[in-house]
Amino acid sequence: QKRLNAYIYPVLILPTEIVFEIFVHFLPPYPHPPPLAGFNSPTSLAQICRQWRDIAFATPGLWRAIDLRD
Repeated sequence: QKRLNAYIYPVLILPTEIVFEIFVHFLPPYPHPPPLAGFNSPTSLAQICRQWRDIAFATPGLWRAIDLRD
């Protein structure tokens, strides 16, 4: 199953360092914080798969600031 997933979704086998860089570029530029939930939030990255969740929660820069307003 893992080999099939890697074939169908090659993005899931990217090295952690590459995924980290993608995550950092996903955020809006400082000082604009991302929303807590929704498409542009760090939590949306953590919902892709287990590997991405682990990387997202281990990336302090994603959580530097969160916009809690509606």
